[in-house]
Amino acid sequence: MSSQTETLEEFAERMKRDWNDRARENAKWYVNTARLDQTEEEFDASGAREMEVLVLPELSLMTQGRDPKLLKFLEIGCGIGRMTKHLAAIFGEVHSTDVSGAMIAQARERLRDLPNIRFHETSGVDFAALPDDYFDIVFSAYVFQHVPDKEVIVSNIRDAWRVTRPGGLLKLHTNGVEAAEYESLEKDTWAGATFSESEIRALARDLGAQLVGIYGAGTGYCWTTLRKRTTTSGMRAPQPRIEFYARSDNQAIRRIPTGGDDAWLSLVVTGLDRELPELIDANSLIIEINDRPVSPRYVGRVRPHFEEELRRGLGFPLDLLTYIEAGIPAGTASGIAKVKIKLPGGEVSPPFEVQLEDARPPAPIIFTVRNAHDHGTNIHVPEASGPKSRMLISVVGLDETANCDNVRVKIGDCVVTPSFVGFVTDIADYRVDVQLPGDIEPGLTTLRVQFGDLESAEVKLEIKS
Repeated sequence: MSSQTETLEEFAERMKRDWNDRARENAKWYVNTARLDQTEEEFDASGAREMEVLVLPELSLMTQGRDPKLLKFLEIGCGIGRMTKHLAAIFGEVHSTDVSGAMIAQARERLRDLPNIRFHETSGVDFAALPDDYFDIVFSAYVFQHVPDKEVIVSNIRDAWRVTRPGGLLKLHTNGVEAAEYESLEKDTWAGATFSESEIRALARDLGAQLVGIYGAGTGYCWTTLRKRTTTSGMRAPQPRIEFYARSDNQAIRRIPTGGDDAWLSLVVTGLDRELPELIDANSLIIEINDRPVSPRYVGRVRPHFEEELRRGLGFPLDLLTYIEAGIPAGTASGIAKVKIKLPGGEVSPPFEVQLEDARPPAPIIFTVRNAHDHGTNIHVPEASGPKSRMLISVVGLDETANCDNVRVKIGDCVVTPSFVGFVTDIADYRVDVQLPGDIEPGLTTLRVQFGDLESAEVKLEIKS
């Protein structure tokens, strides 16, 4: 624990007190830090955008092919119901929890006309009021990143597991940043504790959970999906066989880089019967790439962006396929690689050839753009609002060599030298600060970040008058 004198309950009480204060001060901003003053329409629209990113693309995986109107959904950390309204439009029964009674009170009032939602204030360490084995889907976004102690995180996940029914899914966001600068930061109820990939994998084993996927390990946005098994034994000896491969982000790309953000390999496997996949997961299955063992980040149903290609190209029913994603281990040479999968019982697939290519240096990625006044997303020309004309740009892909000498910000055709470049513990990532030029015109433009010879993809930037 981060304090030797505080118990779990005392930590939970501190979280409850802090989040009640935040709810009373400005609930919308603390839930959605886009701008200080938000209308109901703007706030609801931000929840709809989160649904478009976090839920809708993976809806078939989360529901496992069932009608969502027949499912019971638990939302952990609902705040004042930013996503809750949109979840209730999809799922039949929605239960939403929060440690803050003040947040829950506002959520109940905001969404009082929606009959399929139930709100619950929790202790901060468990979900004691909820029944065992009840929910088909348990979901938490942007919550555990604010929890200051790992034991509190584990306590919540364990009890969330209790209320998940056999066959149900639990999808959670945690902070996985292990950078020394962040590890040394005193944790509080805003900048919470790191929960590493190894800790997630260990907890999944301890729970007896099927670890379906773990994305974003090592970053501030680590997403874990666990499934509660319904069986503990397979029906027959498997005969696994790799049928197809591609780069994980694009089923049409067959050359996998040996490093960088795209160094992820997807494999599609046949020969696993309908029962055995419950025993196979991202903890128990191993990928061997040129005889080097790799733990996959995903093992499960075919992900939606691969479905069309597999239907057209393989001719197998999708429910007879197992889909796997794994990273290319550092130091792997380009060329033809021999890839095999190894199952928990020792069965190994025949070797399969995969084409690897030399890695290209990863370009920086602009994650968020905020102003220095209230950290809102509204950026203004200097004469209109000085502090809102200084941009704080969160960037993925920078490293300890990044500084004001080798980083530039390109605003339209104008190249600007930043005033600050460095790792910021509050966001657990690198930030680039830049002042808009005095002669900048209001309107829609583009924004890029240059790091040496590398340049990010452009993002649209609206500069307001």
